[in-house]
Amino acid sequence: MTSRDYFKGKRVALIGLGPHGEMVEDAKFMIKQGALLSIYDLRSESRLKSHLVFLRSVGLANYVCGPIPADDLLDMDVVILSHEYPRDSTFLKGVKEKKIPIEYPETLFFKLAPPVTLVGVMGSCGKATVVSMLAPMIEEACEIAMRKGGEGNQQCFVADPETGEGIMVHLKKIRSGDILIMRIEENMMRELEGVRISPHVAIYVSRLSRSSYDDSPFDILKFQTYNNFIIASDEVIDSTRLYKFQSKAKMLRTKSALIPDVWEFAGRSHDRENASLALQASKLFKVEDETAHRILMAWKPLKGRIEFIKKVKGIDFYNDSASIAPSSTIAGIISLAENRNLVLILGGADCGSDYRELYAVLPQYAHTIILLPGSGTLKERKAMQKIDHTDTLSVPSLEEAIILASESARVGDKVLFSPGFDAGGFDVSRKERGERFVRVVRGL
Repeated sequence: MTSRDYFKGKRVALIGLGPHGEMVEDAKFMIKQGALLSIYDLRSESRLKSHLVFLRSVGLANYVCGPIPADDLLDMDVVILSHEYPRDSTFLKGVKEKKIPIEYPETLFFKLAPPVTLVGVMGSCGKATVVSMLAPMIEEACEIAMRKGGEGNQQCFVADPETGEGIMVHLKKIRSGDILIMRIEENMMRELEGVRISPHVAIYVSRLSRSSYDDSPFDILKFQTYNNFIIASDEVIDSTRLYKFQSKAKMLRTKSALIPDVWEFAGRSHDRENASLALQASKLFKVEDETAHRILMAWKPLKGRIEFIKKVKGIDFYNDSASIAPSSTIAGIISLAENRNLVLILGGADCGSDYRELYAVLPQYAHTIILLPGSGTLKERKAMQKIDHTDTLSVPSLEEAIILASESARVGDKVLFSPGFDAGGFDVSRKERGERFVRVVRGL
């Protein structure tokens, strides 16, 4: 069934446009495919005005801002959720009782897409970095093969739910046998497993948080076959024994030493490890070393991921606002700090993570921790205040955290904003949170 056959004349409810309108392109795609689309979003119409004006211009049938009227959904043929809305949302009770299909963009994509080679990039941190390294390698390899008249004429597509380029929109162009590199968010792990989707090439950038799986972080791999691959560090692959996971796929171990010294890769230690994962995966798609070398040498660190912002009075400020997990914050701390020369800005909304490992690491690297408000901070505050050999201070806002950090730091210190918790409250998204940090620091 083509996407047009599926959507034409269907009454579709899209719940949520995403914090920064990440679902707008998919909404436009569904409208163009003939769907009678209605959008529901808890935010006010004024917050969504630009997106709604655009979508109305291309044929949006209806929209509701504010509380979601559950009865409206009972007349729909399918309900599609953006990532911030879980399946157990109360407004979906009647939808489930009526057995109306509930989908996420990823699950619906795979139900409608032709057979493709899925490269799934997973982990609690580092996914976007690996995708940014690997995608241009495979894209160029596909272009070279097409110019040479190679078999299959494969194309490479990237599906990243945070880019705003859409997931389902790829159904317009993707063909059987193409390559799809997908950044798989932790909250989508169970969803893909539920529709029997396992990556043909599974790249584990880091360990997964406990909230992302039921029995094992390798649950999503149960549908792999013997000609599939798992690419991960020794730490991740060795953990398969702990979970008694018997892989059908071939497991490929990576180490930072995989990047030749003669390449003079300038990234930090964690960047080098991510580059080794990308390089290992690229070899499966016959990417030439010359191509991989050139792309890695031109690669630049991503915004919001241990991004150097400014030196102020001998103090370096770094933005790692994309961090919403303790493992990501740990990676940032270890890559930057030495001899306890770190001031860490931490805290935000609860995301269900276990922070004990982070608390054990902090005394080795940070002399001051500044806590931001949020449900996660409130939940963890007592444990944070017991961290040995560090000063733990609380502030009501990010702006005040930056001022206090600059006052607490010494010449030669580094201030790292790596929240380790999700955005919430005043910050509607991680992106906005990071932009605020950068704006304030540049104003110092």
